[in-house]
Amino acid sequence: MEREIVVLGHRNPDTDSICSAIAYAALKKELGENATPGCLGAPNRETAYVLDYFGVEAPPFVADVYPRVTDMLRSEISNCSPETTLQEAGQMMREKGIKTLPVVAGDGRLKGLLTTGDLAHYLLMELGLELVTEGSRTREILDIPISALMKTEGIVTFQDDDLVAQVKRVMLETRYRNYPVIDEHNRLLGMVARYDLLALKRKPVILVDHNERSQSVPGIEQAEILEIIDHHRLGDVQTGEPLYFRCEPVGSTCTIIGSIYQQKDIEPSLKIAGLLCAGILSDTVLFKSPTCTAKDRQIADLFGEKADIELESFGRAMFRAGSVLADRPAREILQEDFKEFQLGDLKIGVGQVEALGIDGLADVKRSLLCEMNDFAQEQGYDVVLMMLTDITQEGTEILVAGDERFVGEAFGKKVKDGHFFLPGVMSRKKQIIPQLSRLAALK
Repeated sequence: MEREIVVLGHRNPDTDSICSAIAYAALKKELGENATPGCLGAPNRETAYVLDYFGVEAPPFVADVYPRVTDMLRSEISNCSPETTLQEAGQMMREKGIKTLPVVAGDGRLKGLLTTGDLAHYLLMELGLELVTEGSRTREILDIPISALMKTEGIVTFQDDDLVAQVKRVMLETRYRNYPVIDEHNRLLGMVARYDLLALKRKPVILVDHNERSQSVPGIEQAEILEIIDHHRLGDVQTGEPLYFRCEPVGSTCTIIGSIYQQKDIEPSLKIAGLLCAGILSDTVLFKSPTCTAKDRQIADLFGEKADIELESFGRAMFRAGSVLADRPAREILQEDFKEFQLGDLKIGVGQVEALGIDGLADVKRSLLCEMNDFAQEQGYDVVLMMLTDITQEGTEILVAGDERFVGEAFGKKVKDGHFFLPGVMSRKKQIIPQLSRLAALK
């Protein structure tokens, strides 16, 4: 069976991240590949509005891509019942070339193990050189059920969701040939051996809308990265094999994926066309972000027509759905679209929310600043910034926790009471991180 490829966006996913994962997985399926989208967090309110509007289910949550015992299991399971005779067990082990035979009850529960060593030792001790004749002691012994001989105590077992790293440690400590894999009801699922570790295949993934480990799924360093589709700066994801890497200076990953649909001459469904538009509108902030390019507009116009939506009105409805801040917990707002960056020796986190107006949110801002300071201490950040981007004013209020002097110097502003306003600033990627990076490089 062909392995399933999981298409994943970044942590704390935004609309572009989730929509690009869904759209690219759909494209891969059209091309005959076994691909499915996943996400690294619950959709925010804006994204939930988009998914509901087009009638698309949110991708399943992917906690990690660490290899697990289930990735080692062989499809064929050889086992026997407690009533199997020693002769029958011996024949089965010889014919199938197995050295450890699991013994299971009728309901599939593991009852014990029989090894070739156990069998040989018992037969040599009991039989000697006596010939097998009817009524002889040899025949009597060969007809004994293996339940009389099988090992039932001290059996080392694994469950299918155990991490391979832990399994490896146990195997090195115990050094048995084979180990049963069971479920929570003690039912046998299969057997694994030390040599299965060598044949283990890593989980295949495609990354969209990011290429930094700190923003990716836990365990990414142990996965097989097949492709990366992104529009951000070059990050630190490393691979052991060549891969398809496509990174373009456009406003949205959905723009790149829309282009790939065109290049492959594949017509997306109405729903996928709508999701691609939503991702572009979200990341370009209704085409007002400095990251927006003519290509973003071209792809949005093309697929907006197919999805039968008016881009401006749909985009405003989308932002309105996600911009209600007053009734939301401060940490939820902070982490909704939060990204971590390692800039030189500085660990910096930057969150962002877009709203159709940010006036009258004094209480929200105070709560956010308190939450940001707590979060910075908990997670060891030197600086935490929160971007409150006002689509109407086309500017961003920056809330600052941590080294205010560093942030003020980066933007040529005085940080007063933990915040300042940057007119014309809409993009974290193009207008915030580069400024911080340049100053961090001089420190």
